[in-house]
Amino acid sequence: MSTTLQRQRHLRVLCLEDSPSDAELIRRVLTADGYELEMDLATERRRFEELLASDSYDVILADYRLPGFDARAALELARAARPQTPFVCVSGTIGEEVTVELLKGGAVDLVLKDRMARLPFAVQRAIDEKARQREQREAKEHLAAAADEWRQTFDAMHDSVAVFDGDGRVLRCNAATTVLNGRDAEEIVGRPCHEVFHATHEFHKDCPQRRAFASRHVETSFLEQDGKWLRVTFTPEIDAAGRASGGVHVVADVTELKQAELRLLESIVKHQAITEGVIAALARTVDVRDPYTAGHQRRVSELAAAMARRLGLDEESVRGVRIAGMLHDVGKIIIPAEILSKPGRLAATEFDLIKAHPQAAYEILESIEFDFPIADIVVQHHERLDGSGYPGGLTEQSILPEARILAVADVVEAMISHRPYRAALPLEAAMAELEDGAGSRYDAAACEAAIRLFREQGFTFTE
Repeated sequence: MSTTLQRQRHLRVLCLEDSPSDAELIRRVLTADGYELEMDLATERRRFEELLASDSYDVILADYRLPGFDARAALELARAARPQTPFVCVSGTIGEEVTVELLKGGAVDLVLKDRMARLPFAVQRAIDEKARQREQREAKEHLAAAADEWRQTFDAMHDSVAVFDGDGRVLRCNAATTVLNGRDAEEIVGRPCHEVFHATHEFHKDCPQRRAFASRHVETSFLEQDGKWLRVTFTPEIDAAGRASGGVHVVADVTELKQAELRLLESIVKHQAITEGVIAALARTVDVRDPYTAGHQRRVSELAAAMARRLGLDEESVRGVRIAGMLHDVGKIIIPAEILSKPGRLAATEFDLIKAHPQAAYEILESIEFDFPIADIVVQHHERLDGSGYPGGLTEQSILPEARILAVADVVEAMISHRPYRAALPLEAAMAELEDGAGSRYDAAACEAAIRLFREQGFTFTE
């Protein structure tokens, strides 16, 4: 006995039969096979139609020949009223041609009355067929619903999404793709990327699809096209052999983001220009108070930045060194002008005032929000590796790398420039000071960078 039969013990049958004995035989055969049978009997057409209209059944069993009515006509009525109910013909004798006609018309099976032992199997087959058809119908409905949901989701995406085959042609696309290109889907499908998205007869020079097919990785490009900025991403599909067999092409209009980025960049440039103006103004205050060393901060800044580049610092660090150089002596505004320009030897108390200028600079600069620790670099520019510097007497690793660069640049510029108490010294005197102090007073790498700039690259200050 089949598992379906075991599950369905109750069976509702519409029986079209004009012979009471044959109808009773059908009842006995099915009951004997284990069914809890509920059978409605129709002996002629009108009653058959009434029962079809009034209720539903698990199976229809119909005699082939009745007075003024036959199974072919009954099958037509059943197909119209109850198309999902299986139909089995039960007949005494029937020709092969009629049998084929009934089966083609939708009958599930045919049972001869002298072989009624087959009836339970025919009924079971009809029930199984009905269940199979129902499952197929539900599966198709679920599939159609899933496909519709996928399509709606696909079309609801704001970005253009297109699926490509291994030859780089569009297999399908969403609604956003048709809007982006101003074409119907029928005009897009089957065409290569460059025709659809760039209106050209050859690949774009920065086409992410070509790169993705070659690299077998996700590739992205930002393209400016028709006054818009587009972010184009191609995700390749890789087959079992490791080849790109197609992929997904996504285009996002990032024009607003790009414009916001440009506005931010303009704002940063403007902010940097303002900052540079403030730096220059602070630097000029020292030049005004100490005309004998006018331009010293600018020249130290120029040399220190060149040294930083030679030492391999990134551009952000080079900028920090340059700004620190422009402001390293700003603390001298606390020193009386007569001491700054005194032509003779300074008294101890006067030199103590001079030595206070790095700390004064720190106090001026620490409240200004720079992108780099400018105040910390400036306060350390007179420190020495051996601890002989000021104001903190710091040694070696306690001194910032940028401050070490600035210290060497300050020494070189000061030695080769005129001072109130002495004439400018020759460049070689400054180089000798670096060679003598490298690794003890001054950072060895910074000394080497300065020496090579002057001796090998012919470094000169701009005026």
